[in-house]
Amino acid sequence: MMISDLPNDLESEILSRVPTKALAKLQTTCKRWYALFRDPNFIKKNFGNAPSKLMLLSNFGVYSVSVDHHGIHKTSSHCEGLILCSTKGNTRLVVWDSSTGETRWIKPRTRFRNDDYYGLGYVNSKSSGHSFKILRSCYYRNDQKQWVAEFEIYEFGSDTWRVLDYFTHDYGVFSSGGPLKRNTYWVAGDKEMGMFMLYFDFTRERFGHFPLPFKSFNREDTASLSVVREEKLSVLHQKILEFSNEMKIWLTNKIDETIELSWSNFVLTVDYDKFNLPSVVNVASFLLDEENKVAVCSDIDVDDENRTRVYPLSHLRFLDFVGRLMD
Repeated sequence: MMISDLPNDLESEILSRVPTKALAKLQTTCKRWYALFRDPNFIKKNFGNAPSKLMLLSNFGVYSVSVDHHGIHKTSSHCEGLILCSTKGNTRLVVWDSSTGETRWIKPRTRFRNDDYYGLGYVNSKSSGHSFKILRSCYYRNDQKQWVAEFEIYEFGSDTWRVLDYFTHDYGVFSSGGPLKRNTYWVAGDKEMGMFMLYFDFTRERFGHFPLPFKSFNREDTASLSVVREEKLSVLHQKILEFSNEMKIWLTNKIDETIELSWSNFVLTVDYDKFNLPSVVNVASFLLDEENKVAVCSDIDVDDENRTRVYPLSHLRFLDFVGRLMD
């Protein structure tokens, strides 16, 4: 049976679920489809089935969220529709399932700390699909003035934490985590290698690292990480203490399940001197539109009561201001 043999209402229902961009390539297939794609009722149904693109603002972070009205939720900033959040001071940890709206409050094994950082990922399970995990890591000075490194894994299936006692913490972490393809990535660094890309493999429960497209041994440099279209990583670098007004963004090639990482020829360079901004820009997080070479950035405006500032920009111009958020 060919699709043309289907009843008209079933054919229309199937085509309404095809992404809008793909429909543009099909409109010359036949006169019936050409007319169907211009029918107001079909257009309304097609847009209703399309994912909604939202921008999630959290503290000084900006994230891309894609919500499918049929219950399939994906974003470039969290893992398979699960959003991991912490309250101020990391006193509480919660996971929000954007497909169901349900939340799960995660109790600590002992306690959460203000300087914790987290990773969200999963392993593939034949019986249950994805088996989600949370990595908690912390490096702090205890009451005896000794530095202590803590690594723990939380398993969603058992609702329990377990200690990973075979790691050392001889590096600093300079960005929030970017979950992609089961694993989580950060910009980290140490005295010997400078900054590098750190990742945690949730299947093997091991750390690994890749080189960055730039060299930096300055712990005060600005470095931020973002996930692009759920298939690539993007890194931003700015030499903030050298009063450099140039920011650069690089992009990896597509990353698959093998965790191999290589950098593409894409580079977006932004010179803030062209924009006459009222204060220094120190980007905390960003989103990248690879096709149009536009980035949406956020930072803290110290000259405006520490409000969060969100703005899109390109290598050519500072685009219209988006807005400011209260703390």
